[in-house]
Amino acid sequence: MKELFKAAPYVRMHKDRVIVVKAGGATIAKPALLKQLARQIAVVHALGARVVVVHGGGPQIDQLQRMLGEEPRMIDGRRVTSAVALRALRLAMAGELNGDLSAALLEQGAPAIGVVAGSCGALVARRRAPMKTSQGLVDFGEVGDLTTVDVSTIVTMLDAGRVPVIAPIASDGAGGSLNINADLAAAALAGALGASKLVLVTSAPGILRSVTDPGSLVSALSLAELADLEAAGSFEGGMRVKAQAIRAALDRGVLRVHVVSGLDPEALLVELYTTHGSGTLVTREPERAPEPIATLAAATDEA
Repeated sequence: MKELFKAAPYVRMHKDRVIVVKAGGATIAKPALLKQLARQIAVVHALGARVVVVHGGGPQIDQLQRMLGEEPRMIDGRRVTSAVALRALRLAMAGELNGDLSAALLEQGAPAIGVVAGSCGALVARRRAPMKTSQGLVDFGEVGDLTTVDVSTIVTMLDAGRVPVIAPIASDGAGGSLNINADLAAAALAGALGASKLVLVTSAPGILRSVTDPGSLVSALSLAELADLEAAGSFEGGMRVKAQAIRAALDRGVLRVHVVSGLDPEALLVELYTTHGSGTLVTREPERAPEPIATLAAATDEA
């Protein structure tokens, strides 16, 4: 019971606030991982938060792409998306993962409803022009940059007490689909929803100073400190994109971004409902003291 008393201030703080949880594909790749994440999200919803779930699907897309006869190609944590890769993405994300995650949440008592972002008009994008990368100028193919974020349908679901589960496949505005990085999509949606928190659930324990040392977890960072870590070469692959998503979310008005483990069965709840937390908290300015309770390295998750 002592733990409940300690958690009570955080329960009050999160009640009726929007929390966007982005689940990386690796964190829902196995039934046991999917169940333990769904269980935690269901608790957050039951405690009064307005929860939106956005999911990735990198490993699952890789598997399907190979089954379709094409080897996946990643550059700087981003997927080069051919027509075959886009088909694999749509099959994995909309055809399987979205339904599996929604069903897992329903089993845990959370009234989930699955939706594809492009199909409900939430995300519209234009095809990305060739861009500079560590491998030179690259055409990423059927990859989009967001032009429109419309959360009206998502808000209607939240107002009805539901937990929207969003596959971040964008519309191109002309009847087609484009690949959008799930972290960046979650950041854009969190900003548009006025979320108090964006939580990135990854296969790492949080942001690490050294990707090879799980003990190098950083518990709190400001944006300036995040930039320093990036400049020092602490980030590889998908973590570079996550750093971009963290900046985007904070720039869009999200108060706090958390990076937590999806392999730990209690990490999400510990991060949200305790003072010590479990992963990494990122804020615009340094925040060394515990979050005021009276007021308010990761594997690539690119789809």
